[in-house]
Amino acid sequence: TQHVTAGTVLIKLDPRDAEVAMQQAEADLAQVTRQVGTLYDNNDQYAAAVAARETELARAQDDLRRRELAGGAVSREELDHAREAVRSASAALQSAKAQLASNHTLIGGTQAAQNPNVAQAEARLRSAQLNLDRTTIAAPMDGYIAQRAVQIGQRVAPGSVLMAVVPLEQV
Repeated sequence: TQHVTAGTVLIKLDPRDAEVAMQQAEADLAQVTRQVGTLYDNNDQYAAAVAARETELARAQDDLRRRELAGGAVSREELDHAREAVRSASAALQSAKAQLASNHTLIGGTQAAQNPNVAQAEARLRSAQLNLDRTTIAAPMDGYIAQRAVQIGQRVAPGSVLMAVVPLEQV
């Protein structure tokens, strides 16, 4: 039957589990942010690899063309090696293009802050913060404590009724 004012702390739950969950969520967000940043950085790297492979293919094609124009001055083995170099350079170019396309799919035309993985990690962090905030229960209004069903040291489950605050001024 104690009188309380709005905002008075009524119950403090053990915050250690919620604090650990909060720290884990912060670490997860930092890790995901770094991973997503790496995806965006890799995009430039893959684009540069495509450009390098295009240059290698052009060089191999030029070498092959020169050897074909040389006619009988070039051995058949050397001509076969030049053809093989063109096929190899072409395959390397296709592989580089596939890596670039795959990375484009992963970043999905979004900025790092809007990446779904970052948004999901931020949501887990907000949820952990909300759970940590809920370890302290304050009186929602002025009134009197009634129907107290909790004692110091007692373990409580989420959703349990712990007590009621009756606003006698509004009765």
